[in-house]
Amino acid sequence: MATAEDVDRKRAEKKAKKQARKEEKRRLAVDEAFEKLGEYHIDRGRVVFIDNNQKRRGGFGVVRQAHLHNSAYVPTWIASYLYGEPQLVAVKQITVPPMQDAWDLKRAFTKEVLVWSRVKDHPGISKFFGFYADFDRREAWLISPWEPFGNVSEFIKRLETSFRRERGGANPAPVDFGESSGA
Repeated sequence: MATAEDVDRKRAEKKAKKQARKEEKRRLAVDEAFEKLGEYHIDRGRVVFIDNNQKRRGGFGVVRQAHLHNSAYVPTWIASYLYGEPQLVAVKQITVPPMQDAWDLKRAFTKEVLVWSRVKDHPGISKFFGFYADFDRREAWLISPWEPFGNVSEFIKRLETSFRRERGGANPAPVDFGESSGA
């Protein structure tokens, strides 16, 4: 005769097996989606970082300036001669908390690359060149053109400053909507 403990243990084992199967399906789906993104993979050797303090830190990474060369298999000076000058790019290096495992990074990174690759031709979104990822080393990079005016917030601040200078340094007059009814 089964005791209440045996019943609880069997229930817990069944639940754990079901959870493990569900997790395995999720991992397989992420692996499959990541494999489909192979056309956007950029060899790490093609990216040469520029050491010029042009770093921007965000919530999930650091954006650095780099050159994207057309070949990773010849020295950069030969590649420049054969294929032309490298392109100036922004490389967003995703940072991962030490306690987060590589699979969590792969899942989140794959989702971001999927979204960005699907809207790559949208005129209001920065162009997507590709990515580099080595999840065992906890490295994941998103690569796009370098935008000389920085991020949107910096651009708007510069625009507002420029607008103030044109108006003689004065801030725009505040608008009073007090009695706006027609009565």
